[in-house]
Amino acid sequence: MNRISKPIRSRLERRQRHWTAGLMLGSLLIAAGCAGPQDQGGQVPSAAQTTGTPSPSPAGQDEAGLSPASMLERGSKALAEVRNFDLDMELRQQMVTDGETTSMSMSNKGTIFLEPLVLKQVTVNDFMGEQSTIDSYLNKDGYYMYDHSNSAWSRMLASEVPKIKATLSDFQIAPSKELDKIKPHAASFKASSKEGVTTLAYSGDGKDEAAQALVRDLLRSTMGTDEMDAAIRDSIQVASLEYSLEFDEKTGLLKRLKADADVTIEYDEGNPSKLHQELALNYGSWNGAKAVQVPKEALTAPEVMPADQGLLDALGVEEGEQP
Repeated sequence: MNRISKPIRSRLERRQRHWTAGLMLGSLLIAAGCAGPQDQGGQVPSAAQTTGTPSPSPAGQDEAGLSPASMLERGSKALAEVRNFDLDMELRQQMVTDGETTSMSMSNKGTIFLEPLVLKQVTVNDFMGEQSTIDSYLNKDGYYMYDHSNSAWSRMLASEVPKIKATLSDFQIAPSKELDKIKPHAASFKASSKEGVTTLAYSGDGKDEAAQALVRDLLRSTMGTDEMDAAIRDSIQVASLEYSLEFDEKTGLLKRLKADADVTIEYDEGNPSKLHQELALNYGSWNGAKAVQVPKEALTAPEVMPADQGLLDALGVEEGEQP
């Protein structure tokens, strides 16, 4: 493993918490305490069925005559009616600092019910070759975790649930709102249509306003940039962005979001790190997801203590930040 300074490694490790509903905190607490999706209209085509290079249509419209702005508006309205869905996520990050490279990846397969929020997910993390797998459940009564490394369940109290919810992004619990954030930049996307799938695609060098806004929203979810010092946050510069959204042509529902970005960020002033990030989200089972049931053994698992500052320090979370 490459040698990494503790502050930088802590920041790298913190990023994944925003995708795993407090997974890393849960992992520490467990160790301490326990020493074919379908949409509304039928089968959703698989990735293999929808691959291919779509041909942009005249005037920025797809073959059905929808402009990027219209597609985003339709998608947002369709998603606003959704009450449950499946979501598979893949995140890969590679950072180069002072000639040293660090890498991490995360895969997450989950089912989400809204109002009230109920969540189930299986998360596999890999940090520089060190892997961990955790099953987690979230409902109004608590947050439950199964650590595959020690075959043990643990649970957090209901009082801790709001902190866990705070780590979830709009990509996970409010995809309609996520599309609303993209609407102001619709003119920067090109629309196309192929085999029942309409696609919006953006490609740029990061110098325009759309790339800056889109990337900062991505990093807010994957890196927790809102928690960073203003100087670090403001140092972020976008070098390139490839961003695409795929919608089911019949329903307008979002099927896939993919974003690859290259940025620089200065954790230490005047010493930029280069970050390459790849993110892919696959949505399905809109309003048809299977019910989530917390296993009985989880309900009676040992309770883990609320996060104290010592644990937050171990995770690289500064005083006053959300875990």
